[in-house]
Amino acid sequence: MRCPECGKELQSNYNFCPSCGIALDKNEQFKQIVDDSFTKLEEVVRGDAMLRLESLSSRLDSMEEELELFLTSAPVNK
Repeated sequence: MRCPECGKELQSNYNFCPSCGIALDKNEQFKQIVDDSFTKLEEVVRGDAMLRLESLSSRLDSMEEELELFLTSAPVNK
């Protein structure tokens, strides 16, 4: 959690920011904890999605190469 005034990292049990002295609103603290959790979750999901896309892209490239090899080596019947 970060101080809404100075941006310093805080522990969730603080009532005041030790850096700038601002009083910390418990509702704001809860909102920040929830927001931080969702931000971390979004980063994990985004990273997982990128790994999946890279894997699919690699598989598609392999299939494209295989298809190209098949099409260029297949005998033509007339």
